[in-house]
Formats: sequence, C-alpha cells, structure tokens
Amino acid sequence: MEQSKRRQQRNTNAQLKAALAEFSMSNVSNERQFCRMKNIAYSTWQDWRLRDAKIVSSTRHGRHATLSGQGHKELIPFTDDILVYMRKRPEEEKYVRVFHLMQWVKRNHMSWLTEYFRDKNSEVVACATFRRLLLRIVERHRFRLREPCISKVSQQVLHEVWLGYAATLWNKYEPYEK
Repeated sequence: MEQSKRRQQRNTNAQLKAALAEFSMSNVSNERQFCRMKNIAYSTWQDWRLRDAKIVSSTRHGRHATLSGQGHKELIPFTDDILVYMRKRPEEEKYVRVFHLMQWVKRNHMSWLTEYFRDKNSEVVACATFRRLLLRIVERHRFRLREPCISKVSQQVLHEVWLGYAATLWNKYEPYEK
C-alpha cells in the first residue's frame, strides 16, 4: 500500500506567534518532540525559529499567512509622484493619456529614463517597453485612459447653441434686479 504524503498546513501569523511563545514558555528541551506534539513539520519549525525575531515583532494582522512583502515590486521608484500627477490632471479638466505620462517622466526624471533606456536593444524597443510599463501602472491603479476623439458637433454649431441659450436666459431674467 502506498503511503500518502503529508498534507500541507497553512499557518497564520497568530498561530506562528502562539507556537513560538508556547515553546519558549514550555520546559520541552527537545524541538523534535515539541514538533510532534504540535503536529508541525520539523523543517517548518526550523524556518520559524530562524525568523523568530521577525515573526514576533511583526505588527501585521494575525489572520494573514505571510509577513508581507510578497506583492508586485514597482520598477519605477517614483510611482507615487506619477499617481499624484494622474489624479491632478482630471481636476484641471485634462485627459490622462500615456503620452502625457511619458512626457512627465521625461521632464521630471530624465536620469532614471536614460538609465532605463540604456538596458534596451534599441530606442524603438525602449519606447515600446516604457509605454507598456506605464500602461500596466495605470491599469494596476485602476485609471481609465481616454483616447482623444473627434467631436460629433463642430465648434461653430456649439457656439451658436450657446448664444441661443444666453439670449433666452437674459430675456427670461431681464425683469429681475441684478
């Protein structure tokens, strides 16, 4: 009969802290014996003991399984500045487009951009990868990029409509005091 593999357990930060505290408070001198009592793999226990200080000092919530730091690492060190710029543009009633982000980086972080381009095979490849990098940042932070589009009505027609509204407004409210 084939022996089944040991089922992998997922331990939270709270469980790690509790096990380490219990071991330090107990009179058990043999770590292997403690692992058998608690049904913890010895190799897992060795890893916990190596990271003991980090686990105990962690302020992360107990229900999480990691001590953090496993997320996506940003390639651009000034991502927060880009996000501020992207949030500011709609307030000024301007579109947020990749072209504008590329120009902003070129104006404000030229040294980083030069370093980034240096690693690429050609300038065409560098521009394309840089554009994709900015698009991924935009998508990750849930921004919507607007494509410039042609207005369905010409500016002359819009101006005539505006003049018509202005004339009716002044005719309607003329009797009131200013």
